[in-house]
Amino acid sequence: MKCSIAVLILLLSIGIFVSPVNATVDPFATNNNIHGIHIVDENDLEEAAKLVNSSGGEWGYVTMVITESDRDQGKWQQTFDKMRRLKIIPVIRLATNVEGSAWRKPTEPDIKGWVEFLGSLNWVVQNRYIILFNEPNHANEWGGEINPAEYAHIARVFRDELKKHSQDYFILPAGFDQAAGTTPQTMDVTVYFKKMYESDDQIFTLFDGWTVHAYPNPNFSGSVQDRGRRSIRGFEWEVLYLSAYGLRANIPVFITETGWVHREGRDEDNPSFQPAEIVSKNYQTAFQTVWNTSTIVMVSPFVFNYQDNPFDHFSWRKPGTTDYFPQYEAVRNLAKEKGSPSQVEKGNLVLSRIPDTLTVDSVFFLPIGIKNTGQTIWDESNNVQLKVLGTEPSEEVIPVKTPHLEPFQEQLIKVSVTTSEKEGYIPLYVRLEKDGKQIGEIAEKRIKVEYPKSVWAKTVFFIRKFLEKNLER
Repeated sequence: MKCSIAVLILLLSIGIFVSPVNATVDPFATNNNIHGIHIVDENDLEEAAKLVNSSGGEWGYVTMVITESDRDQGKWQQTFDKMRRLKIIPVIRLATNVEGSAWRKPTEPDIKGWVEFLGSLNWVVQNRYIILFNEPNHANEWGGEINPAEYAHIARVFRDELKKHSQDYFILPAGFDQAAGTTPQTMDVTVYFKKMYESDDQIFTLFDGWTVHAYPNPNFSGSVQDRGRRSIRGFEWEVLYLSAYGLRANIPVFITETGWVHREGRDEDNPSFQPAEIVSKNYQTAFQTVWNTSTIVMVSPFVFNYQDNPFDHFSWRKPGTTDYFPQYEAVRNLAKEKGSPSQVEKGNLVLSRIPDTLTVDSVFFLPIGIKNTGQTIWDESNNVQLKVLGTEPSEEVIPVKTPHLEPFQEQLIKVSVTTSEKEGYIPLYVRLEKDGKQIGEIAEKRIKVEYPKSVWAKTVFFIRKFLEKNLER
C-alpha cells in the first residue's frame, strides 16, 4: 500500500445539534416545543414525558424545585440522565428550606453551596435554566417579611456568581404573584417592582428570560378570554409594564405556573370551581390561541400530580388512582413541535492500549477507547464520525456498528489498520467529528513499524506472506 496506515472512518452516531460551549443559547434558535408541566416528584417523569412529548413532540419542558436539603448529586444526576433519555428539558427553581411557617431567606453565603452542587451536574441541554426562588412579594416566601431591595440584591449576587462559573446558566427571576394586593403578608407587584428598581436600576436588565405566574383569576377560575395582569395573558401585561424599568420587550418568557382549579378534589367537590370538563376545554383553547405567541418559550401548568390538600384541585392526576382528569388527554392530543435544543457535544479518545510496535505489511485491530463527555446520547440514529488518520490518508469509508454511549460511558472499539511494507515510525492521529467539525481533542500516538525480531516470529511472518502471495494466484 502507498499509505502508511489506511484510513478508516467509522460511523458513530449522535445527531444532536452541535453548539459552542459556555454561552447561553437563544431558545428560539432551533425548533422549540413550548409544552411543559410542573412536577413535584421525579417518579412522575415518564408520565409527564408522555404528555409534553406526545403528538409529534420532542423536548418538552418540566419545571421542578430543588431545596437546600435535597441537594443530592447522585439523585439529581440520575434524574437529569432520565430526562435526557425521555427528551425533557429541566427548568429548575432554587429554594431554601421551610423554617416555621415561612421559607428561609437565601443569603449571600448560600451561593457557594449552590454553585458547587449545580456545577457538579451534567445538564441535559446546554442552557442550564435556573429560577431564583419564588413569589417574594409574599412574606411567607421570604423569611416572613417583604423586602424588594433585598430580593433584588440576592438575585444579582446569585446571577453574577452562577454566570462567573459558567455562562451556560440561563438565569430567570422568581415568578411573582400578579393577583396579590398590598396587605401585611403580600405586596402588589407594581409596588414591589418599583422598589426593586429603586434599589438597583439595572435589575431588570440582568436576566436571560422572564418568569411569569399567569393564573386565571379570580379564584383560579377566570375565563380563557380574559386579559390583563390577573389572567392567563398576564405575561403580556407584566413584560409591557416592566419595559419602563428596562426589561426588553422581546425577552423570552417562561410561564412556569398557570392553570385552573377543577371542582373535583380528594375529599369533596368544590362548587365554586369549574367542572373538570370545562377546565379541559380551557387548556385546549389556551394552548391553541393564547400561549402561541412568539416570545413564549414554555408553559408548565401547575401541577401534574398532587394527591392531597392544598393542591388536589390543581392536580392533573386524579387522587388515589393512576387515572387523569380530562385536561390530560386534551393537551396530550394537541399537535406539538419536535424540539431540537442545543446540547454540548464532546468526546475523549484513548490510545494507550495500542502497542508501541507493529509488524510491517500486516493487518491489526487496534483498540481505541471512546468516552462520551458531552450531553448527547450517542446511538446509531445520528451522525458523528471517528476518523483514524495516518500520514497519507485515503478516502475509504467503512461503516461499523455504533456503540450506544450515554454521557460518561466509555467503550473500546477495535479499528482495523494495515501497516506499510517498509520499516519506520508512523504518527497515528484519531479524532471525533460531527458534521465535519471536530469535537474533543485529537488523540495522537507514534508507532514503530518493523520486521519481526525473533527467529520464530520471522519464520511465521514469511510463511504467512508466502501463503498470501500464492493464494492470490
